[in-house]
Formats: sequence, C-alpha cells, structure tokens
Amino acid sequence: MNEETAQALNQLNLAFYRERAAEFSATREHPWPGWERLALLMPKAPELRVLDVGCGNGRFGRFLAAHRPQVHYTGVDASQPLLDEARARLPASLAFALERVDFVATPPAEALPRGPFDLVALFGVLHGVPGHVRRRALVEAAATRLAPGGLLALAGWRFAEFDDLRRRIVPWETLASRGGPDLGPAPPEPGDHLIAWGDGQALRYAHALDAAALVALAAGLGLEPVAAYIDDGRDRARNHYALFRAPDVARQPK
Repeated sequence: MNEETAQALNQLNLAFYRERAAEFSATREHPWPGWERLALLMPKAPELRVLDVGCGNGRFGRFLAAHRPQVHYTGVDASQPLLDEARARLPASLAFALERVDFVATPPAEALPRGPFDLVALFGVLHGVPGHVRRRALVEAAATRLAPGGLLALAGWRFAEFDDLRRRIVPWETLASRGGPDLGPAPPEPGDHLIAWGDGQALRYAHALDAAALVALAAGLGLEPVAAYIDDGRDRARNHYALFRAPDVARQPK
C-alpha cells in the first residue's frame, strides 16, 4: 500500500474515532472474555509493566486493575477523545500513563514508548492499521519493547467471517461518494474493507486478518508461541488470539 493511501485511510479512522468517540466508547464497556485466559498466562512479575497499544477507552487497563494488585499500565492511542474517556474511567488505584501516539503517521519504532514491558497487548488495533508492511512494523516494534520473558498478545477481529458483521461492509466507491478520497473501486490490498457504523453514515477502514495472517505478523522475531485461540462476543468466536513470549535471557546458558 502506498503512503498516500495509507495516510488517507488513517485520517478516515481518526475522523471516525474523533466524531464518534463517545458513541463508540459506550459500546466498549465490558472486558473481553478472552482476557481471562490471557490472565492465566501473564508473567508473574511482582509489578506487572503493561503497554496497551491502541488502548481506546482503557478497558483492558480496568480489567488488569481488577486482576493484579500491582500493575503499571501505559496506554497509547491515536484518538485523543478516546484517551480522555480512558483517563476518566481508569481507577485511581491503578498506576497509569496515557499518551497520544499515531503509529501510522509516525514509524512505530519511533512512536511507541521504550519500555521494557512485561506484557505488550495489541487488541482491537491491528485491523485498523493500513497495509501489511505497517502492521508488521507495529508488531515488530511492540516485540522490541518486551522485557526478557515478556508476553506479546495479539488479537485479530474476525468481522469478515460472520454474516451480521459482513452486512456492515460497504463498497469502496462509497468513500468518494461521501466526499472522501477516491481510492477506486477495488480495495488497496486483499482483505481491506470499508465498514459502516451505527446509522451507516460513519465509515472506518478495517483489514480482515485470519488466524494464519495474525501469527505470521510475529514470525521471525525470535518469540516463542505460547497460545492461539478464539474467543469473545456473544458467541465467543469474534477474535483470534496469538500469544508469544520473549526469550528469558536470564535463563539462557552463558
């Protein structure tokens, strides 16, 4: 995907999360069921350092606060309105920092906080990153933020696999017909879609990642696969998960 198209799609999503932030956040109140399984696999560090990439309204931070006594939570997102929602919702008992980071407009290797972190999570975010090269760069940058033995947790939204979600997909020409950029009739890359929200007037970009594509994003990064599973939604099937662990250098032979 060329840079002009990627930035146009990023601007589309930024506009969506700016204009529909409160409405969107109201539908994101509850933790994902799949996080319960993740909680069993999280590092046992006495003070868990967490980076939540694409944190939205901070609901993963709220989940962590309810499950671990000592958590240092860093949430980053490109949407300031959603970060404002997170700041208002995160409990005072949680040590947290929130930062506006646009990891599409800025290379993620430069944009993400340095760490190290015991857990780096990318939930509900990879489908909104335009282009395979940029998704791979984001996962690679996230992996470099891991502490020895740290856990990288990825999730991919299975929206293209369910009839009720596929009905929200609209033709690419819709973007230009509503005053947006004319990207032509075909998706920029296979698996790219435009999705209508709510009353159908708001549009956002999303890429459909299957399980193999999700795992492939972390291939060759020196991480050990830990778990892969499907969960979430009313049918417990709306997200793919892929979990990976960084080498524990302290345990490697000298």
